[in-house]
Amino acid sequence: MVVDHVGYYFMGNNVWFRIIGRMAAPQFFFLIGYSGSYRFKWSILVYGICLFVVNLLINPSTSIIVHILPINILISFVLIKALLNKLDVVKLTTNQLIMLLAILMLFSFPTYLLIEYGTLGLCYAIGARLLSQRHSFGRFWMFITVIVQFGFELVFLIRGQTEHSIHSIPFIAGLVLVVACLNLLIFLKYRFRVFNLTQRLVKTVALYISRYSLEIYFFHVSAFKIAYFI
Repeated sequence: MVVDHVGYYFMGNNVWFRIIGRMAAPQFFFLIGYSGSYRFKWSILVYGICLFVVNLLINPSTSIIVHILPINILISFVLIKALLNKLDVVKLTTNQLIMLLAILMLFSFPTYLLIEYGTLGLCYAIGARLLSQRHSFGRFWMFITVIVQFGFELVFLIRGQTEHSIHSIPFIAGLVLVVACLNLLIFLKYRFRVFNLTQRLVKTVALYISRYSLEIYFFHVSAFKIAYFI
């Protein structure tokens, strides 16, 4: 996540850093779905609103729509939690899941422009929920989600290349494919386990990062945005 933002804000939208960073957000969405805990948390909503305020304050002359859209990923987390709290996708039939996947994929591109990761964020969370419950459709759902999302990423990354860097497109495509396959492997092989960390430093770092990952996201992105604007 941090590698992605360093590449974007401080290295001229460096394509190699951004490709590596593309692994981060899907794992956030995945863990939201896999956890099975969809309680509403005011803190996430507040951080999402504050991120919008930061955007507005550092560049007030820009249209407010530019600051609102796409809606930041923290608000996306809130919406996904709210939806999954009302809908248990595991109870849906395979035919219903196929139809749901088709609808979410149909709206994946237009919603990608309205909210970060669009309906694909929801697809990751639903796929994780299916995998956590050992649903037979879970693997196929996750495969389609990863392919479509990283297909979008590849298109966006290639569009950002200049004429002088066209020759790097095959390498970009190759690295995107590697990252997509690695993400898919992580999702399909993921199993919740409990580890006993005996080394105090390692335990402290692990607990801090896991418990305050969204806080880390908010504060470092806000700091990066302010530094970039200055």
